[in-house]
Amino acid sequence: MKLEIGNFYVKDIVFGEKTNYENGTLTVNQEEAIAALNPEGNLKNVELYIAHPGERTRILPIKEIVEARVRPDGRAVFPGQTGGMALSGKGKLFALKNMAVTAVGVYAGSGDGMLDMAGPAAELTHFSELIHLCFKAENVDGSENVYGPYKKNTYFRLGAQLLGEYIGKAVLGQEPEDWEIYDNTTEVSAELPRVGLVLQLSTAFVKEPGFVCRLYGEDTVYLVPTMLNANEVLDGALCGDTLFFASFKLFTYDYQDMPLIKELYAEHGKTLNFIGVFLDVNPAVADLKIRDSDRIAAMAEMMKLDGAVVVNTANGHSEIDFFTTIIKLEEIGVKCVGQCMESPGHGGGMQSKVMLDARANAIVSTGADHVVLNLPAMDKVIGKLDSVNHDGYPGAWSYDPEYGPSLHEDGSLVVDSLIIAGHDGNAGWSHKVCKSY
Repeated sequence: MKLEIGNFYVKDIVFGEKTNYENGTLTVNQEEAIAALNPEGNLKNVELYIAHPGERTRILPIKEIVEARVRPDGRAVFPGQTGGMALSGKGKLFALKNMAVTAVGVYAGSGDGMLDMAGPAAELTHFSELIHLCFKAENVDGSENVYGPYKKNTYFRLGAQLLGEYIGKAVLGQEPEDWEIYDNTTEVSAELPRVGLVLQLSTAFVKEPGFVCRLYGEDTVYLVPTMLNANEVLDGALCGDTLFFASFKLFTYDYQDMPLIKELYAEHGKTLNFIGVFLDVNPAVADLKIRDSDRIAAMAEMMKLDGAVVVNTANGHSEIDFFTTIIKLEEIGVKCVGQCMESPGHGGGMQSKVMLDARANAIVSTGADHVVLNLPAMDKVIGKLDSVNHDGYPGAWSYDPEYGPSLHEDGSLVVDSLIIAGHDGNAGWSHKVCKSY
């Protein structure tokens, strides 16, 4: 497959009469944009906001983050999700860089997060470096409003994807500033090791549609591990979940721009042969964990892998899948480098690691995902600040015996870093301890 991504670098976003893109400025017609993201009226009280890096703005609860894109040939950016099914990973695609489309609610759940555009929390995530076109809304059916950790964000996720497509159309007919070319049709060298990326998806806990990652528009809750061309991941085949905690889960934006894939591509034909992406899962049943790690090993053997980068994007029992997969691969001669965050245990009650094995001897840490932070009040809030008091999502609490309430009267917060969207950088972003050598 050959994928060509033409990039347009957004310098500012403003509201205006006509949605267009000119000289780095994206102008958005609010009425048209709201209609585009909410075509069936499943959301109510929809409002648009703009947040710039460096502004004293707090955004919460965040339900989805998407990069705005469009296909010049008219195909859906997210096949099976925002339009008809078509294979991702080939052809031309236009992308608006330096910005993101962000869905924000009023009521929060387990996979929702927070983003500060300035201050100490802004330094802990790559998302604070982007200009955010946010929409705030509520579900018409009230499904988002029920108290509890698990809330369906289906219409928020779809709304962000549809809004991203609508915004992307503003650059049609223009010439991109530069191009990214991802071509794995070229011949590989037999002298170089064959390497794959094993990527863990959100599939566990809730056995009904609407919570987990989606692959070509279908929930991955019952997915048996499979293999994708790396271009498919960069090109809208995978959409983020609403289940795992915001600090370490992958939003749709992370799949669209995954640094791990781009770094492996950069080494393709030089130091390694990048073979593809293997989707691992983390079911909460022991036999299925064995099945899934066996399937990863079987596919790796079939593709004659010499090495693998294995990524843990979850916490708790999913670490069993992470280590078991590494062990199964090592047993068949596939040398593994694992990447995972560390979990000291505050708030969510997670342990440091639930399984260790001497064969997992090359592990990269992206840092701790449980750190208590004292954050100053911001001048502006997009969403609902009080969601940290009245809803059950990780990283915030109505009251803690040691720290008191998360929300103070002056608008300042004491929270666990679990609440910060993109904090752990599991897609390969690094704002903490990892460096490339």
